[in-house]
Amino acid sequence: EYLSIDAKLIFAEQEVVRQKQLSEGGAGALKNLQNAQAELKSLKARKASLESQFGLMGIPIQQIQQHHIQSTLTIKSPIKGVISKVFAQIGSYIDVSSPLAEIVDNSSLHLDLQIFEKDLPLLKVGQIIHFTLTNNPTQEYDAQVFSIGASFENESKTIPVHAEVLSKKDNLIDGMNITGIVSLNNATMPAVPDAAIVEDQGKYYVFCKTDKQVTIENTHQHNDEAHEAMAQKPDVFYERLEIIKGVSAMGFTAINFVKDVPHNAALVTQGAFFLNAKLSNTGAHQH
Repeated sequence: EYLSIDAKLIFAEQEVVRQKQLSEGGAGALKNLQNAQAELKSLKARKASLESQFGLMGIPIQQIQQHHIQSTLTIKSPIKGVISKVFAQIGSYIDVSSPLAEIVDNSSLHLDLQIFEKDLPLLKVGQIIHFTLTNNPTQEYDAQVFSIGASFENESKTIPVHAEVLSKKDNLIDGMNITGIVSLNNATMPAVPDAAIVEDQGKYYVFCKTDKQVTIENTHQHNDEAHEAMAQKPDVFYERLEIIKGVSAMGFTAINFVKDVPHNAALVTQGAFFLNAKLSNTGAHQH
């Protein structure tokens, strides 16, 4: 059809010129000139439409103009990615409304969150979301809110929130479940891993490496220094420091020290429970 229109266009252009000459000489009817001009415009519009279709199919228009007609068509994917599903079968008829395959581009993944109505006033576009994979909470990712839904999702009475993943998308696959926490402000506080905090008689403590050495001779002695007793290992001493717990998130807990502690203090982040058990065995904690 495209090659045929090319031939018709040449004749239509010649016909318009001929009718113009006849009309100017008074030998032709104006209606004939108008019909010729309308036919020329119609053919040009159809040619432009066919060229657009060739572009969608990935066929260079120059190839058709050179009469290089092909019997097969290579369908190119509009995006890069991985084929996750194939719908087409060999020998089946495919029309413009039939999907051939599903392609997933993990580099374009974004976060879908469902929030409750009561939390909607706290959210706004641009907020940072810290999230982990539900089945792998060890690695943390960041995302930024770019869209907040304007209606409830089905009957769940939740509002969809969409966020762009800012960090690396390694190990992220479409459909994974995540646990996300939205940062409402940028306030920062000192924090330690949850495992670094121990509880004893309603108070919370962390252990700090220290150069001080204390020997407890009488475990039942009422001694104020016993509150800062240390669990001893060869050549290494630890001091128990009372803290006030803050908010907990993503495996970390914000803390405030009851007493001043040097900024570069080396805190125990693993095994604090066993250190506290060792201290308890000395009996020093009882007073």
